[in-house]
Amino acid sequence: MKAIIVVLFCSLLLTGCWDLKAVQDMNIVTALGIDYKKDHYVVYVKLTDFSAVGTKEGSGDSKPASTWVGVGEGPTVLLAINDIYRSAQHHTLWTHVKAIVMTKSALGKLEDIFDSLLRSRELRYTSWVYGTDKPIESIFMADTTLNQSPLMLEMFEPKETYKQRSAIMPIQLQKLVNSIREPATSVLLPVLSVTDRKWMANQKDKTPSMMELTGVYVINKGANEGWVAEEDMMGARLIRYSHMLRYPFSIPERYGLNNTLNLTGPHTKISLDPDTSERLNININLTVNATVLETRTEAGMSEHQMEQQAQSILKKDIMKEFNDAKDKNIDLFGLEEWLYRHHNDSWKRYDSRGPILPKINIKDVNVKVIIKHSNTYITG
Repeated sequence: MKAIIVVLFCSLLLTGCWDLKAVQDMNIVTALGIDYKKDHYVVYVKLTDFSAVGTKEGSGDSKPASTWVGVGEGPTVLLAINDIYRSAQHHTLWTHVKAIVMTKSALGKLEDIFDSLLRSRELRYTSWVYGTDKPIESIFMADTTLNQSPLMLEMFEPKETYKQRSAIMPIQLQKLVNSIREPATSVLLPVLSVTDRKWMANQKDKTPSMMELTGVYVINKGANEGWVAEEDMMGARLIRYSHMLRYPFSIPERYGLNNTLNLTGPHTKISLDPDTSERLNININLTVNATVLETRTEAGMSEHQMEQQAQSILKKDIMKEFNDAKDKNIDLFGLEEWLYRHHNDSWKRYDSRGPILPKINIKDVNVKVIIKHSNTYITG
């Protein structure tokens, strides 16, 4: 009897789930956009209908999920966010933010933006970060193929497309924040855009607007040095990306015929010549593996000839891309950070005399392409 009384008394102390809120009773933010216009911030939030996500994943319903985008303005980021709360109707939850998109003008205010955002315990450092030169609302209203879950957008799952075509490596908030606090670190911030020219649907009244990555902003010491298009960053891709799984590389021939390789697994060694002048002379040794993706040649180019051609083209590309970026004061290859990490005395000496990038010169580039196999299926 005493035991029953004790159990009944303890049950009175249990709170249960009296304060539990259903998914449909909250505004769940999955993407955050930040713009800076005329000395004030404009903040965009993308809301995801998680009840629709559950329906799609459970029953296979292909009905499109509704997309809502909220907009707020204010002299600071937090005040702009509070402006959204005025008409939010429900409690707004930030723990599911998977992507942060900033306009070109907002990238000039990175320290202020992160000083405001990272004071919140709800926002995580694992969000994917992007820059853009397009209106953020057009990005947040982009479509998915086959009416898939709204969480399957490229800005939420960039690693999946990167595995298939390693053009632009996605980065997370933690890496961008750390780079701002370092004296010589630069990062390649993916630039997110939208296109309505590459996909079609059977809806005559609508052309799908799809996300795509078009290049990078080079963020150095918290400042945006400039934009580099995807087609102008082959050297940066091979030298800087730690994991490059596959990227198509064309070897042109006469009469418009091409041979195409898939480049993968680059390995780079950088060395510094002895300090004998006012210039920092850098040598780059690059080894990259390849597979034959397709051959279109009349002469029947051998694998060895393909390797030689690819090496020659890549060497020219690397030199041209470095010099073109240097002329725009863009440290595309991150060579100042390499000096800071591996030759700190030289970095300090040259840094005390002004900007380092104009003093950096690539003296020599040695490229070795190794074709592992030809991807040919033999039947017999």
